[in-house]
Amino acid sequence: MKENTKQLTMDFIENRDTIKKTFKFESSYIYPVAANIFCAADVKADGDKLAECKKIIKKNAGFASYLKGVVIAPFTAKLCVAADPEAQFEKVMAMYGILKNHFRRSEYLALLATLLAERTTAEEADRIAARGRALYDMMKKEHPILTSSEDNVMAGFMAFSEKSDAQLIDDAEKCYDLLKKKFSDKNAVQTVSHILAMTDGTPEAKVGRLFGMFDMFAAAGRKYGKHYELPMLAAISVIEADEKELIDTVIEIDEMLSGQKGYGALSLDKKTRLMHAAMLAADLYEDNDNAQAAVSASALAVIAAQEAAMTAAIVAASVAANSTN
Repeated sequence: MKENTKQLTMDFIENRDTIKKTFKFESSYIYPVAANIFCAADVKADGDKLAECKKIIKKNAGFASYLKGVVIAPFTAKLCVAADPEAQFEKVMAMYGILKNHFRRSEYLALLATLLAERTTAEEADRIAARGRALYDMMKKEHPILTSSEDNVMAGFMAFSEKSDAQLIDDAEKCYDLLKKKFSDKNAVQTVSHILAMTDGTPEAKVGRLFGMFDMFAAAGRKYGKHYELPMLAAISVIEADEKELIDTVIEIDEMLSGQKGYGALSLDKKTRLMHAAMLAADLYEDNDNAQAAVSASALAVIAAQEAAMTAAIVAASVAANSTN
C-alpha cells in the first residue's frame, strides 16, 4: 500500500479543503471526488497550481464551454496531477478532437478525453474511440432508455479491455440480471455490470463476491448505499485481497472521516461517507502511478469505478443545482 489509512485520510481532507478555496460555491458532492484524484495519484493539492491549471483551461474558451459548472473542479484536478499541465491540456484537446468524430459533444466527453490523454497515445486513440463508440452502441441496443451520454466514459474504459466486444457485453448483461435481484436502481446496476464485465471470473462469482461484501458491511453495522454509491462497492469487490481485510480497511477510514468537518449530521450522509471511505481504500490497494503501463483487468475496473463515482457526483450535483433554480 502507498500509505497508511490515517495518512491517506488526512491527505484527502487537506486536498478537499485546498480545492474548496480555489473553487468556491461548488457542490459538496464534487469536492471529495476531485480531492481523490490527488490521493489516487499520491500528489498533494496545491492552491497556486490549481489556479494556474484553471487559467490554462479558460484560455481555450471553446473547449472550456463544455467544462462549465460541476465538471471544472475534477477536470482541473486531473490537469494538476500531470507533470506538465500545459502539455497535458494540449494532449487532452487533441484527444477531444478525435472523440468528436465518434461521439456527441458533452462534459462527459471531456472526461473521456482526459482518460485517453492519461492512458494512450494519439496513434492508438482513434482505435480506442471507435471501439468505445461500438461498445456504446451495443449498450444502447440492450438498454435504450438507460444508456445516455454519461455512459460514454464507461464505454471508453471497456475499449481498453483485452476481452472481445461480444464477451464484454455478454458478461455485462449476465451481471446486470444477477445484480437486479438485490438492487433496484437500474442506472447504478448498469454501471456496476460494466465495471464487473472488465474483470476475470464468472458473472456469478463476481456478483456473489459483491453481494457478500455488501452483507458484510451490514453485519458490521454499516448500511452501504444502493444507488450512486454502488460503483465504489464494485471497485473494492474486484481488488485481489481478502474480503474481510478490505471491509475492515473501509470501516477504519469511515471511522476517521466521521470526525472530520463535512461529514457531520448536517453534511454528507453516512452512506456517502462510507462510499468515500471505499474510494480511499481502493487508492491504498491499487497502484496507478505508471499511467502508460499496461494495467491488470482488476486495476482497470477500479480506475473505471473511480471515474464512475466522479460521473455520479457530477450528475447528483447537477440535479441538486437544477432543483434549487
